[in-house]
Amino acid sequence: LLKQQGFDVTELYDKQATQRNIVGELGDKLLDRVKEEDRVLIFYAGHGETRQRTGGKEIGYLLPVGGEQQALAETAIPMSMIRDLADALPAKQVLFLVDVCYGGIAGQQFRSLPKYTADYLKAITRERGRQLITAGGPKQQAMEGPEWGHSVFTYYLLEGLEKGLADLNEDGIIPASELYAYLDARVFGAAALKGHVQRPERWDLAAEKGEFVFFSTARPLPRPPPPPGGG
Repeated sequence: LLKQQGFDVTELYDKQATQRNIVGELGDKLLDRVKEEDRVLIFYAGHGETRQRTGGKEIGYLLPVGGEQQALAETAIPMSMIRDLADALPAKQVLFLVDVCYGGIAGQQFRSLPKYTADYLKAITRERGRQLITAGGPKQQAMEGPEWGHSVFTYYLLEGLEKGLADLNEDGIIPASELYAYLDARVFGAAALKGHVQRPERWDLAAEKGEFVFFSTARPLPRPPPPPGGG
């Protein structure tokens, strides 16, 4: 789907998705490839862990291939490192889509959907931004099932972007906040039908208010009405 939308895609699957390869891709290779006006999307599907430290602070980790639950500091990737890597990238906007349920994310959490105006859309595409959407919150389990062919989060992510269903106001543009609103409703509803609680979360990882934006090809921008008198 990302290739169809014009993204230059690098893939790490199974045994390729080691701690060294993931950190090397984000921290070394991307730094050399990315320009200031670029958008960077990092999609992660795998395992995650949340650990509560002394004082009640939660720390979130991604578990790559070879990650050990009893040795997270040595073998996993802390979310604090992900935030630092995202901040170091020269790209204008960076979006993490993380198919994992956990907490311990250092950032500002949002649930409300902003009011989309022409000025707002100009602002979010002009400003720098770093955002993260997770499949669910801490102590929730990311559901998978044969009816989806993926996890429920990835299923609705693909549905929302490929079919344009996440374009809630049908203006041809899908900001990350609008994508999140779509995922929040669909994932939560699908999980509830199975007696399960799973609700995606959205976080801003930087003070800037720019947003990653997708362009919907499934729902083209409406054509203006013809001038009076036809023609």
